[in-house]
Amino acid sequence: MSFEHLYTPDHLRRRREAVAKQEGELWKGVDDSDPKCPAGHARGIRISVSITSNYRRTHKKDAMDIQPQDVIDVLIAAGIKKWVLMGLHGYVGYLPQPRATQDVDVLIRQSDRKRAVKAVHEAWPMLVVEELEPVVRFKDPADCFNDGRPKPVIDLMLAWSDLNEAILKESEYVVLDEETQHVVPTVEAALASKYAALISDYRELEKKEYDAGDFRRIALANYDQVRREPLRRLGDLVWNGGGAELEEFLELAYQQKPFPV
Repeated sequence: MSFEHLYTPDHLRRRREAVAKQEGELWKGVDDSDPKCPAGHARGIRISVSITSNYRRTHKKDAMDIQPQDVIDVLIAAGIKKWVLMGLHGYVGYLPQPRATQDVDVLIRQSDRKRAVKAVHEAWPMLVVEELEPVVRFKDPADCFNDGRPKPVIDLMLAWSDLNEAILKESEYVVLDEETQHVVPTVEAALASKYAALISDYRELEKKEYDAGDFRRIALANYDQVRREPLRRLGDLVWNGGGAELEEFLELAYQQKPFPV
């Protein structure tokens, strides 16, 4: 079945006009009460972790409630000096409405792989380890998907890409949150990471739609704080020419227009 007709300008125009005629201005201003400014890392991660922990206590009593601070403490105790909290926990402070996730993502050096894996395995020996090239994944056998596969709870991300290496090595692309002492990506690095996921050939469309939503939320809530030059440099690390496109993605988000993915 062909779906090309759904994307034609004529179809989109007719649909837009029909919906406008049906709704009028009924829903105008409804979204105006939503928060627009970033939550901040300390508050954002507190909310995110609280939601996940409450879910596990209520619905998954046998599940491991491993929190970002737990993983960070284990890595630091093992002598891992270079790490960055990534994934939702890393950029949750840039979102106006923090949400939850069930896994903790931490970026580490390739050279620290064995030591970090050993430390996490010793801290939580019941977790199932899956070693992949870009990530070492730890799964909780007491908390499974409906098909019986254990859910990932920790991802040790390895700095295999130029973008991840820059985030891990360059102090310009990370920030130390004073309250939590968490090292997290700058807003530019968070946007570049979401952009890299959005244009990846191997990312499932369902996940890309989450990425697009988070990119847009981060962009809208932090638009005036985004430094364009570092943003372009990070985009060029994703692919040669990515810097200009990443900046255009920022503008598309700000102008409420769809991304070309």
